[in-house]
Amino acid sequence: MGKVLFVSQNDLVRAENLKAVFDAYDGPKEFRRGQEAMYGAEAEGFSVVVCDALPRFIEAKERIISINIGHGITGDKLYGLDEGDKPWVDPVAFAQTDYAISASNAGVPIVAGQFGIPEERVLPLGMPRTDTYVGKRKGDGGTFLADYRRAYLYVPTFRYDDDGWLPSIDWGLVDSMLDDDEVVVVKRHYFTPDSLIGPDREHVVEVAPWSPTIPYLVDCDVVLSDYSSIVFDGYILGKPSLLTVDDSKLYLSKRGTYFPYPDFYTSRSLRAEGHEEELVGLLREAARYGMTDVERRCADTVADMCDGKASERVCALIRSVMA
Repeated sequence: MGKVLFVSQNDLVRAENLKAVFDAYDGPKEFRRGQEAMYGAEAEGFSVVVCDALPRFIEAKERIISINIGHGITGDKLYGLDEGDKPWVDPVAFAQTDYAISASNAGVPIVAGQFGIPEERVLPLGMPRTDTYVGKRKGDGGTFLADYRRAYLYVPTFRYDDDGWLPSIDWGLVDSMLDDDEVVVVKRHYFTPDSLIGPDREHVVEVAPWSPTIPYLVDCDVVLSDYSSIVFDGYILGKPSLLTVDDSKLYLSKRGTYFPYPDFYTSRSLRAEGHEEELVGLLREAARYGMTDVERRCADTVADMCDGKASERVCALIRSVMA
């Protein structure tokens, strides 16, 4: 049996989808960091490359199979070939992709468009990283959020343009409106250098951006975000969401989404800046009533194959292409 090379631009811990499959795969394997690590893989005895980076550097492409697992569940259109000419799209790299993994059946045509490959080579096997938390409940994350009756997790996505603009929420005002059994945990993107809230307050706390997100997601009651696919992860756990839409016109003009924003994604959205009282009210409403039909339909569309067995299915695919 040949060896399997796992490759990511990140370290293995941050490459969550790859790590889940790497841990589950029981054959000869190796992890390397950086796309260039694919160079010469066939000569070293590797017959399969599993990656979350585009397989740009495979030399003997006819003798090696590449399987691409995306960073997460389908979100925006940043990498899509279907968006026309973009300076960061590398058609040569996309052409090296033999198989790509989708989190859902409905995501198959979307992923095919992203990678420019036929739909029959996009396999709805689920996102392996979700295997670690499917079925978890509040308290299983082991964080302090579980000590609060209502815990809200704010996880905005990173802005690649416009100086990283984020809505200027008055967290001091939010803090003054929260009860003793409520807390907002702010976890900024690890590319965002500066604190979003300033000093921690009694009921608003910022945690390290490089710390794992999933434990906080497991222990929260509501996810507060904007365009991040973290809301899909929350839906898998039964967590309702609230989305801020302050810069949606600008953001969507540059990044776009595959489904109508925000109505497809959530039943609750608002301009947060200057509307802190409404923000707190909607967070409490979401905590009280939970996911709505909108959120459930969204989860069924984007993550119906995230059932805790995605890694097993990807390992079966690896074995099948090596047979």
